[in-house]
Amino acid sequence: MPEKRPIAVVIVVHQQQVLVGKRASNAATAKGLHEFPGGKIENGESASGAAVRECLEETGLHISIERQLGRTFTDEEHLEIVFFLGSLESCVNPEPCEPFKWLSRTELDLCTFPAANRPVVSWLRDFLSTIQGGS
Repeated sequence: MPEKRPIAVVIVVHQQQVLVGKRASNAATAKGLHEFPGGKIENGESASGAAVRECLEETGLHISIERQLGRTFTDEEHLEIVFFLGSLESCVNPEPCEPFKWLSRTELDLCTFPAANRPVVSWLRDFLSTIQGGS
């Protein structure tokens, strides 16, 4: 069985919205599905460090890690995904690079994520409902 590839993913919440992108329809994996910023953990790099680096590379936004949310494994792509909660370090220009954008709790409900993201998306919906006063 192939070795699991370690991936770091960060859920960035800012002003009751979450940073979400949509993969291209010709992407190698998860074609057309929604995603959070993240990517491969390089050799010698911490998972949280990878999440911060990947978020900056993919969105242009500087973030800090609040805490780890969980970890999951996928059989089909042989991934080990570590999820983090993050926040913006600076709110000077919180406009992310395409294809990422800020989505509300309602908009999040319209997104389709890979199966491996289901537990963290479920947690995120509850978390956003809590900070939005249960709306």
